[in-house]
Order: sequence, then structure tokens, then C-alpha cells
Amino acid sequence: MPLTYKGIMETGQMLVRVDTTAKRRVKSALVQKAREIQAKAVRMAPRDVSNLEKAIKVRGEGSMLRDDAGRFTRAEVEIYIDETVPVPERPGKMVGDYAYEIHTHLTPAGTMQLGPKSRAKQDGQTEVVGGGFMERAVAEIDGAIDAALAEALASIF
Repeated sequence: MPLTYKGIMETGQMLVRVDTTAKRRVKSALVQKAREIQAKAVRMAPRDVSNLEKAIKVRGEGSMLRDDAGRFTRAEVEIYIDETVPVPERPGKMVGDYAYEIHTHLTPAGTMQLGPKSRAKQDGQTEVVGGGFMERAVAEIDGAIDAALAEALASIF
């Protein structure tokens, strides 16, 4: 007695759609959280040294990488300091010339003290301005990332 299978192709196509939809929604959630981290890091970054706030950027918002078969292979979203941003009041200097020093050694991450513009910025907000701003921004948003990813996947299944 022969066996007949129906719906195998439809099931395969459905699984591919679920896979593609899941990856797209997860990527969207990652980009949204990266933008939140970027905004938080900008609010926490010191202001006395020009253009540091403008140098905090997000990379990876475009399409996901695909393999030779056209399948999505991975999605990367990165929050970083663009060290090539120029410092207008210091010709020939870039943000990268001082970003590490400020991030590592400025209070609360180190012993260097805030300058007048950073103190004024601090007076106008609840976020702590100063060193370690990238790690502190990630730490504040970190718990919400897992929840956002779980929500993105829950809406599919």
C-alpha cells in the first residue's frame, strides 16, 4: 500500500517564511535597542572636548548578510565611536586622539574631573555625564534587549 504525502512543499515554504520573518524582526529589535544605547551614550558623554557626542554611531542597520544560496547568515549591529570625526577647534586632530583617554580616565570611570561644559550638561539631566559612557549606556539598556528579542520572536510563534 503506497503512502501519499501532501503539504510537504507548503510546510517547507512556511518554515522559510517564518525563518526570514524571525530574522528580520530580531534585526529590527536589535537596531532599535542600539539606537537607544546610542542616545543614552550621547547623553552620558562629556561635552568639553568637541564632537565626541557626534562620533557615537550605530553600524549595521542595513540588510543582513547572505550566503551564496541567498540565506541570511548573520546580522550585526554595532554601537561605536567614529574616531575619524574631526575636531574643528583643533586642526589636524580627530575624536580618536582623545576618546579612549576620556572614556577610560574621566570620572566616574577614572580620576579626571569634568570640565565646565560637562558639568553644565550634567546639571540639566539625570544621566551621569563622564567616563565609561559607552559601557554605562549598554548596562542601562542591556536587560531590555533580551525582552525586545523575546517579544519579536513571540509575535511570530
